[in-house]
Amino acid sequence: MKRTIRMMPAIVLFAVYMYALVKIILFKFGQVDLLFLWQRADAALDDVSRLHYRLHSANLVPLRTITGNLRSRSLYEYIQFYGNIGLFIPLGLFVPYFMRGRLPALLVYGAAIILSFALCLMLESAQLLCSIGQFDVDDLILNTAGGLLGCILYHLLAGTARSRKPAAALG
Repeated sequence: MKRTIRMMPAIVLFAVYMYALVKIILFKFGQVDLLFLWQRADAALDDVSRLHYRLHSANLVPLRTITGNLRSRSLYEYIQFYGNIGLFIPLGLFVPYFMRGRLPALLVYGAAIILSFALCLMLESAQLLCSIGQFDVDDLILNTAGGLLGCILYHLLAGTARSRKPAAALG
């Protein structure tokens, strides 16, 4: 119980992060409207040919979009590339924080990778189903890399914080 109370600020911050992530990816910074999503999904399921078309126009070739982003001189392409990584860094920071001391570090990294991939796959699939964005396998790669990067940063920062703790006063 004490642990839950002590972690409440982090839990609230995580909920805010998840809300912002869904808002950015599914609603493109617009108003969050779940009825809109439901109507889009319902329309897509009523007209399977539209869903079929969107699936065929999706990028299912790994590194195609990433290569284009890196070759481009466009600010938009750079924002797309680094934004996809940056959006999932917080998730990678939260995973080891919430799992502190419960699992070995290697399993925490695995959990960060799996959770980042699964969350991104759900959001990409929602975009495909609701016709509100383009399904792109490279987003899965970059978002998962962002989650892993966040986990690495957490461990680096935690290690730095531990090494900077003042030594106990000599008695």
